[in-house]
Amino acid sequence: MVHSSRELDLCLLAGCGFGLFGFFRGFRIYREYRVLEDTPEVPIRSVAMGLVRVHGKALGEQQILSPITRTPSFFYQVVVEKWETNSKGGGSWRHYVTDADGVNFYLEDANGRVAVDAHCAEYDLVRTGRREIGGLFPSGLQRLLGSRDDEEGRLAAAFGTSGQGVPPTDDELRAYAAHAREHRTVVGVASVASIGNWNLSLSGGASGRFRFTESCIQPGHWYDVTGTCGENPSPKGEGDHNLIMKGENEPTFLISWRNPKAVDNRMRRKAALYIFGGAALTVACAGILLVKEGWL
Repeated sequence: MVHSSRELDLCLLAGCGFGLFGFFRGFRIYREYRVLEDTPEVPIRSVAMGLVRVHGKALGEQQILSPITRTPSFFYQVVVEKWETNSKGGGSWRHYVTDADGVNFYLEDANGRVAVDAHCAEYDLVRTGRREIGGLFPSGLQRLLGSRDDEEGRLAAAFGTSGQGVPPTDDELRAYAAHAREHRTVVGVASVASIGNWNLSLSGGASGRFRFTESCIQPGHWYDVTGTCGENPSPKGEGDHNLIMKGENEPTFLISWRNPKAVDNRMRRKAALYIFGGAALTVACAGILLVKEGWL
């Protein structure tokens, strides 16, 4: 009985902590929403130095293959989660590591184009695939699952090997997770494109059940980009002197597949969810704890 009461106290304290974290994170998201709302979209040829917001089609000569579905892309993000089992026999997915990398590309509209360096951005991208390995799922039953979005709606797609190369094996994915976890930062593009040749050890933190969720910036797709416009250090011709990237003084850098209005609405809803949800969770857990201890 004492043990159960102690566990309940710890859960309530944890709930208060998560609630406060969500509450203050909501205000950070709201600040970003205000920045986006106050930054009007401009034609690409009219961008000036400083914070800008543009909407255009992703183009570029150099591409990479994404590490999970081998989709031709300019940039990818892979969120790796690991299944953690609790004392009661259940469990949940916990964040293990996030890997993001790619090459610079151009964003083009009817008026011009501008180079984009997508490193260190906040990504709201189409999910290109999800892969789960290990645990209770036999190798023969594992599937590549995913969905693709465009501006007109979500379209389901089964990921095979046609036109995309052979998807990585389970061992290659474990090696990828171990490598990303070890470096905790960006993985080199050349390495990602050939993870089957890494030949890394699969011991230690790479064992267990993993889930890989991949999203990409793909050629020909339209994106809304809000970031800092600066001087392009590697121009490839006349009119290629600007580069949108993460600024040193302005932290807002968002790349989304949605149109500008949808981006703003999503940010507003997300901020409200964190602020009011975090406050409600904190008050509820604190109230239960105070009543339980006889302080109310």
